[in-house]
Amino acid sequence: MKGVPDWILVGLVKRIHGNAGEMLIRQLTDRDDCFAAGAELTLVRKREEERTPVKIESSRMSDRGLLIRLEGIHSKDEAQPLFGASLFIPAAELEELEEGTYYAFQIEGCEVYEGERLVGTVSRFMDSPKANPYLEIEPAEEGQPIFIPFIKQAILSLDVEARRIDIAEGFVV
Repeated sequence: MKGVPDWILVGLVKRIHGNAGEMLIRQLTDRDDCFAAGAELTLVRKREEERTPVKIESSRMSDRGLLIRLEGIHSKDEAQPLFGASLFIPAAELEELEEGTYYAFQIEGCEVYEGERLVGTVSRFMDSPKANPYLEIEPAEEGQPIFIPFIKQAILSLDVEARRIDIAEGFVV
């Protein structure tokens, strides 16, 4: 796949849960196998660059979301330094997607056009649990970020090879 980074972010440690070392995870993938017991991930602590291999000891869903415990972490004190950490998988583990579906990293960096006018560049693809996903666009001209819903009424075409997204008129004010 073109433009594939070496590592894919699949989760963030949102908070420490209880006294037994469990962590509430913001899951950034729909691949549940990434967080199954026995799964191996790479952890990067907040404000650090060192990558540490970790293994999931247990995982379970709660009313607040996914809770995991890592091997070797069995107390709140041991888990606390991992607050805010990022969890990654190697890009080599990615599966090819069906036609018309994309990974966020393929969309980020694409130029966005409304007709012939360059609107800007996608800085982030944001998924929202309460609304449609959307694109955050860094405008071509100075100004505030632009937000476009990632829906078929707004996105006319998306060409990841050409790094171009064409949007319908009326979505940029």
